Amino acid sequence: MSSSIVSTDWLASHLDQSGLVIIDCRKSKPGINPPIDFHGKYLEAHIPGAVYIEVDDISDCSTGLPHMLPDAEAFSKSMSERGISNNSAVVLYDEGDLFSAPRVWWMLTRFGANNVRILDGGLNAWLKEGKRTEGGERKLPPANFEARLESQVVVSAEQVKQALGKVQIIDARSLGRFRGEQPEPRPGLHGGHIPGSLSVPFTELTENGRIKSPQALKETFSRLGVDTTQRTISSCGSGVTAAALLFGLHLIGAEDVLIYDGSWAEWGDINKDYPIETQ
Repeated sequence: MSSSIVSTDWLASHLDQSGLVIIDCRKSKPGINPPIDFHGKYLEAHIPGAVYIEVDDISDCSTGLPHMLPDAEAFSKSMSERGISNNSAVVLYDEGDLFSAPRVWWMLTRFGANNVRILDGGLNAWLKEGKRTEGGERKLPPANFEARLESQVVVSAEQVKQALGKVQIIDARSLGRFRGEQPEPRPGLHGGHIPGSLSVPFTELTENGRIKSPQALKETFSRLGVDTTQRTISSCGSGVTAAALLFGLHLIGAEDVLIYDGSWAEWGDINKDYPIETQ
């Protein structure tokens, strides 16, 4: 398997490995009211040894936009307090649909974590296979994480505006939201998409609850019009599943990808005047 993915069998056989950190990063999807209490579900049952991290709890939520990338100092503090160091062997899991684990993978790897992988199939596959779980809260002793950004990883709305027609932009939302045919789950947003962007729903990255093979991923991106040799800006509703597309491209060796962190929560704001297409 890819160095960025582990199988359920591999994880089951390495649960007692020294230095292994397992992170349950399941997150409720927007538009579900009330939101699913995944921390509560974690307390009921999780992969043995896993700690729980919600994306919002390690993000900058002070900007008026959802879960933006924090600065290095804040991320260092978040990870150190949670017992994660730059050299921890980290395995992340969500439900298996790549909704939230890639966002945490992206944050960790961009800030200097050296060994981070995602569990193929997530918790759903683990449970389906009858592998053991445990309940309760697991905490790790504090560690030392030194966060650093060695290159640009996000773009602003103004940078996206300047890139229109010059850089490939992909959108991880559903096709219905991309076309403005389905309502946005967050209030106060237009329907539609950034002009010239491509619809690449993040749900296309998995099949039967597993991450597609590299060859199938290549065929998927090609079918949806993505040129994997081009510099790419990945967007979505609020920056979370944009990281899923970046992760999928990473798995096939396409690394020149930046995330528009504000995504549609910013671009589609009815109080802003960014250009929008619906077809």
